[in-house]
Amino acid sequence: MSSTSERWFGAGHSTAADSAKAGAEATAAALEGRRPAAVFVFCSGGYDPAAVLAGVRAEAGPDAVVAGGTGLGELTPAGATQRGVAVAALGGEGFTVRAHAAGADAAQVTEGVDAPHTALLLLCDGTAIGPQEFVRGAYSVAGLWPDQLATFAQQAGLALTDARTVEQVREAHRDNVTGLPNRALFLRIFHERPDSAVLFIDLDRFKAVNDSLGHDAGDQLLAAVAERIRGCVRATDTVARLGGDEFAVLLADVNAAAAVAVGGRIIAAVRKPFRLLGRSVSIGASVGAALPGAAGTAPDELLNSADLAMYHAKKNGPGRVVVFEPAMRAAALDYLSLRGDLQRALAEGEFGLQYQPLIRLDDEGPGAVVGVEALLRWNSPARGVVPPSEFLPIAEESGLIADIGQWVLATAARQVAVWRRGRPGLTLNVNVSGHELVRPDFAVQVTRALAAAGLPMSAVTLELTESVLMSDPRVAVAALTDLRALGVQLAIDDFGTGYSSLAYLRELPVDELKVDRAFIARAELTGRDLALVSTIMELGHILGLRVVAEGIENQAQLDAVRRLGCALGQGFHLHRPMDPAQLPALLVPPTALSPAA
Repeated sequence: MSSTSERWFGAGHSTAADSAKAGAEATAAALEGRRPAAVFVFCSGGYDPAAVLAGVRAEAGPDAVVAGGTGLGELTPAGATQRGVAVAALGGEGFTVRAHAAGADAAQVTEGVDAPHTALLLLCDGTAIGPQEFVRGAYSVAGLWPDQLATFAQQAGLALTDARTVEQVREAHRDNVTGLPNRALFLRIFHERPDSAVLFIDLDRFKAVNDSLGHDAGDQLLAAVAERIRGCVRATDTVARLGGDEFAVLLADVNAAAAVAVGGRIIAAVRKPFRLLGRSVSIGASVGAALPGAAGTAPDELLNSADLAMYHAKKNGPGRVVVFEPAMRAAALDYLSLRGDLQRALAEGEFGLQYQPLIRLDDEGPGAVVGVEALLRWNSPARGVVPPSEFLPIAEESGLIADIGQWVLATAARQVAVWRRGRPGLTLNVNVSGHELVRPDFAVQVTRALAAAGLPMSAVTLELTESVLMSDPRVAVAALTDLRALGVQLAIDDFGTGYSSLAYLRELPVDELKVDRAFIARAELTGRDLALVSTIMELGHILGLRVVAEGIENQAQLDAVRRLGCALGQGFHLHRPMDPAQLPALLVPPTALSPAA
């Protein structure tokens, strides 16, 4: 039967898992159910110091200050007697020292000290040290290595004699909303466990909750999210809040598949509704994972790699787990370069506009151009023509979209005002982002731009995607109501691809529905396609809205939407987007509806 010393501190135990277990078990036995304010660990022999510290920290509790040292040499019973003065040196006013040596039960080294805090000293060695030798050593005055151990004694005195100092130490390393480790403590723990995998978690739609329900509700939600994440990991894993709506998890001894599985559990847990202020609130999460190796070796580098993977997860759609790949780093550099070019593009006049006609389809004026939609184009001197699908998401994320959108509205309004001199009824459609919609001064900016151009409010329709409107319907209704009061027309773009509630749709002060091209994308529409398009059109008509069919690419699609009673349409089959100089020729009403040349 093995002795206690062989089980905890036997020389054969050298793996990280065994070292962590040894540190945890020794701490539990020494504390006897008490929670320490500080633990000082000295390792020698065949143990992994970082793993021992991790095990000690897991058992000592989140509030303990854990410090460690190595290089004490091989401790023997005689050496323990000599160096035991270091333990005695930790004794002093204001705290109690409990020492645990290999093979010993928790030994009360300093007796009769009534203090609110406990400092625990663990001597981890590959040899067995009897409790009596250790206790005698604790009272010895002939100690060696006093300088190094006295430093820890001084730290203990500073940290434990003043309870307020302990609280300050805790606050400096803990997030005050969730109680989790903050970024600084997370990275410190990461340095002690460099072989761990890391998950980077970013919440989806948290900002909408924070903005609509208030910061107190947002803090309650963050605390609830923290609890759910903790419930998805092991007790030996570390969960931290990095800031804002970002969390991280440190996972020991896992491969990529296991890390992805944990990330999936976290996403599923966060997806379940939360109760806030008496209402049900739903959010989501995107997770990036990074493992030592290709993702880097240093904690900062691994955390950054997990952040990059999370960005790719969010870019591909919310609720995903993506493992870091080296190509992501090159993509991130390209992103930064593209963002820098985008910032210069507006100042240096690299943007331009094309206009796609909005065509009348009914029998009252088939083929007539009733309006135009302004479409942003970027011709970069360095990159050539950059597709909107590449630069618009970056403009959204960086906040540049607000300035770009203001330029688009002002430029298009001036151009359409010129065309209206010969075609008074011509209207203008302009796309608006969610960032613009929630700006307090957006309605004022719209008013100024149209007034400067001399374009009537009623001649402009602002288009917003269904997903933008439904991300926070209450905020959307308030903003749209302000715009509608100015006389501006409003449209829901890409209708049918989001998750609109019919109840909210009834409340939104909009004038127009644009049926997404996905519903008529087939070369030949099926009965199911026609039924869906017909339902959307009937819904629009019931609500008194104009209905526009987008993405008309061939004659069969055109004939189908006309038979369904759609009065307005857009698409390459009718007219492609064109430069301003090309459009005036189309403003003469045609004699019959004909496809684009």
